[in-house]
Amino acid sequence: MSSSTQRQRTRRTPSDRRAEIVDATATVAPTEGLECITLRRIGEQLDVRPDLISHHFLAVEDLAAEAFDTAAGAELDTFVPTDRAAGTPTEHLAYLFALATGAAYDDISRLRINARRLSRYRPVSHDRVGHQEAL
Repeated sequence: MSSSTQRQRTRRTPSDRRAEIVDATATVAPTEGLECITLRRIGEQLDVRPDLISHHFLAVEDLAAEAFDTAAGAELDTFVPTDRAAGTPTEHLAYLFALATGAAYDDISRLRINARRLSRYRPVSHDRVGHQEAL
């Protein structure tokens, strides 16, 4: 008779679990696209059942919109210098251009374009895209 070992499960607080789900989705979305986000795909990413994802997000559109907001907000945080008073406007612009090149920026650019296109059909995405563009 063989014994099976069960993996140790840890119970997270609802807010920690929700943040984990959003972070995983924000990682997947830039490369695969917001329209490819499914409860099953994110469940596979986190090694949990899709039911757990649906417990925190009733609609996949809500999850995709929040993931976009998180990814775009993180990108914006990197573009804003920590000390805005230091430096000239030209130096700030050079800082922005130095950051806005390369593969990492390409992914977030595709995500922004993808979110803008989907926002025409998804009211939740429309609100999040508008908020990010205003920032």
